[in-house]
This record gives sequence, structure tokens and C-alpha cells, in this order.
Amino acid sequence: MDDIQRLGIVLRHLVEHNEGHAEDYARWIELARNNRLTRVAELMTEASEQMKKGSEALRSALDELDGAKARDGEQHHH
Repeated sequence: MDDIQRLGIVLRHLVEHNEGHAEDYARWIELARNNRLTRVAELMTEASEQMKKGSEALRSALDELDGAKARDGEQHHH
């Protein structure tokens, strides 16, 4: 396995990892709201949104990596 393959695996893992945390955030945000910890819930929501943006960037990086590998594969066949 080369470094580029490892990078793809790591990116996929990070996206899945973040998605798992997103579920946790939602549960704890609800708990904070239910306990009238409005500011805590707001800050946690902000953190959750930033994590989603991070996941989107990681997905974009993965898409770019997959595209680069495909382009590289096409160039080697000519």
C-alpha cells in the first residue's frame, strides 16, 4: 500500500469519525437545552456546525484525491 492509498483510507476514516461525533453532539445539545443551558447549547451547536464544515472539506479532499488518482491512471495508460 502506498502513501496515496493510506491518505484515502485516513480521509474516509476522518469523515466517518466526524459523522459519529455529529450524532453525539445532537444528543448532548438536546440535553443542554432541556436543562435550560441555552448558551452551552448554542456553543455546542456552533462546534457541531464547524465539524460539519470540516467533514465537507475532508469529503472534498477525498473527492479530489480520487479524481487525481483517476487522472493519474489515465495518463499512465497512454
